Amino acid sequence: MNPTAQAALDRARHPTPAPVFSTMTAPKPDKPLPMPVPTGLINEYMRQQAREDARDMVRAHRAKLNDTNGVAQVIEVLKRAATGRPGSVVQGFLDVIQVLQEHGQ
Repeated sequence: MNPTAQAALDRARHPTPAPVFSTMTAPKPDKPLPMPVPTGLINEYMRQQAREDARDMVRAHRAKLNDTNGVAQVIEVLKRAATGRPGSVVQGFLDVIQVLQEHGQ
């Protein structure tokens, strides 16, 4: 038997194990993100724009607000969006997060 046919036969006799898909593994619980802290000077225009962006995100997740623990989930989305942004943007997101926390309880 030629070497190519022998290699193919060996591979057929010893198949690789089936991959484990991510849907088959148990999901890891999400850790709550820490509250972002604004750093540097606050540019009022960027803060207003960030507030508008945060309000748009809340409108996009409106259905999630009615769920159990929905306000906390939307706040986590806003925290994730504010992470790594300039201080003015973080402050705009924090304004909306504060309103959600006050009215969500």
